[in-house]
Parts: sequence; C-alpha cells; structure tokens
Amino acid sequence: MSAYHNPNDRRAGTAAFTLVELAVVVAMMGILSAILLPALGTAKERSKRAVCKSYVRQDLQIFQMYADDNRQFLPSSIDNLGYYHSICFSDETYSNLASAAGNTNIFYCPNMIFNGTKPTHTASGYTIGYSYLAANIQSTVKGPDPTWIPPQKWTDPPSTPLIADANYWTDDPTQTIIAPHAKAGPVIDPATGTTITQGLAGTNSASLGAVGGNVGYLNGAVLWKAISGMSTYNASSTPEAFANW
Repeated sequence: MSAYHNPNDRRAGTAAFTLVELAVVVAMMGILSAILLPALGTAKERSKRAVCKSYVRQDLQIFQMYADDNRQFLPSSIDNLGYYHSICFSDETYSNLASAAGNTNIFYCPNMIFNGTKPTHTASGYTIGYSYLAANIQSTVKGPDPTWIPPQKWTDPPSTPLIADANYWTDDPTQTIIAPHAKAGPVIDPATGTTITQGLAGTNSASLGAVGGNVGYLNGAVLWKAISGMSTYNASSTPEAFANW
C-alpha cells in the first residue's frame, strides 16, 4: 500500500536548517558586523567633522560681527574670576555672543557630550565646546612653542588661529582630558558618559586617541589639522592646562 501525500501540506516540501547551517549563518553575520560597524563609525565621524567645521565657520562670523561693533577688538577671553581658560566664556561674553548668534549650539562641537544639558555653567562662566584663542592673559609658558602670540583684534595677521577643537588636557591625568575627534568619534569617559574624561590612561588628547581637529583662522578659513601637525600651547593663565592647535 503506497503512502498518501497530501499536496496541501506545506511542511512536506520544506527542509529545516541543520545546526551546522545555522552556525554558518550566525558566523557570517558576525563577520559582516565586524567589517561594517567600524566603517559605519568612521563614516559617522566624518559627518560630525563636517558639522563641526560648519560651526567653527559660523563662530568666526559671530566674532567678526562683534569686532565690527567694537573697534575690531575680539570678544574677551577673561572668565568671571579674572583668568583665561580657552574652553570658558565669562557670563557677559557668552550672553553677548549668544544674543548675536541666536543659536548657542555653534559654540559646541557636535562630538562634545556634557553631563546634562548645554550650556554648562560654573563660577568661572560657561564651559564651551571649543578652544577660544583670543586676547588671553597667559602668565606661564608650558608648551614646546612659546612663540604663540594670541590675537586681540580681527585685524591681526589673517593666518592667526582664533578657534579650534578642544584637544585639551591638564598636568594631572585624573583631571580634565578632552579628545573630541578620535578615528571613530569622541573619546567618552565610561564613568560619566561625557567627553570630559577623567582618570583614563594617557597624559594628553593624542594618547587618548585624538587624531586632529578643525581650526578657524582670522581670514575666515577653517582647516582640518592632524594632531601630529599641531603644537602644544597654554590653554589657561593658570599653570595646569594645555591644548593643541
């Protein structure tokens, strides 16, 4: 007697995956993920660098507008306590620039992640997401290139840097170290989830993985510079902070 085959039984013609075939599929998915995820991270970082470059260019325009209304003098770099910190604006400076800009996002590299909402305010003033390099009152020489003369007016030499990505660190590796542009994005402190890293290995931005940053000049140009092509300069008028541009 022959076996009866129901042509409407869909399961009769369907072959299931074997464990070996399933393992091969899972392995291939893992390999593809390992190949594609770094590429996606790199592509995302390139996009962030483009946005960052646009912000720096807009910042330059705001600084020029301010200078045009103030006998070509650039906005003050002195914080609320009378010191210079490249990543801090006084309340007055921040308020003036924010009013002119209408959008304070341009003062923060898109890779800068703070704990909470921006802007971050302290007794010194507002922490920004770039190094502002104008008219500082440095009292110490810490970097290998002490010849840096900060600009005070928009009419200073056009090739002078005015604003740069905040590749910033201090003498004490347990304190602030910032690396906003690594190969696949910012370096994040796992303890805080921010780009204000603390207690991580390394003594400067490059050792944490920074590969470079955007630098804006008085002539309006914005150029990407590799970290290897940057010099180390004072980032404050107190003796602990350094920066690259």
